[in-house]
Amino acid sequence: MNSFTSLGLQEAYRKVELLGDRLSEISKLMDWEAFRPKLEDMYNNKTEKGGRPNFDVILMLKVLLLQQWYNLSDNEAEKQIADRISFMKFLNFPDTIPDSRTIWLFRERLKETGKDKTIWKELQRQLNSEGLKVKRGSIQDATLHLSKQIPVDPKSCEEIMLRLGEVKMVPGLRKR
Repeated sequence: MNSFTSLGLQEAYRKVELLGDRLSEISKLMDWEAFRPKLEDMYNNKTEKGGRPNFDVILMLKVLLLQQWYNLSDNEAEKQIADRISFMKFLNFPDTIPDSRTIWLFRERLKETGKDKTIWKELQRQLNSEGLKVKRGSIQDATLHLSKQIPVDPKSCEEIMLRLGEVKMVPGLRKR
């Protein structure tokens, strides 16, 4: 990406960062390079003949994670990456964004080579080592949670749910 564009994106991202960017937080915790040796040999077109270069395998892996975490189709992933600065930051502000067909082809190649299981296993290992679990959500509410269990008083949960109209009156819980 040219320096002027990159500078503009970095400046625009600063406000998002101040508001809190969970994707940036998780990106800092992950060892992305641990995935590279597992993915690099999926492509055998590294010749001098030319042709369209492949997207970086780490970038493509991150795209699949965005899809999984935010419940995005291939078309929607392409659109949201182009639209959301936090997604662009998570992908390290790539010069070009993979289109929906490229995303689909990468996922299919992962399945065909059996590398999908290896990759998800490594991802889970890294998340576990950081004490994280992923709550899959929609574009508005995908959230990362610490996996430590915090004791919660069931009565206070029932009261909150009652106030939100989620449950009807529970025996033993008095209405205020």
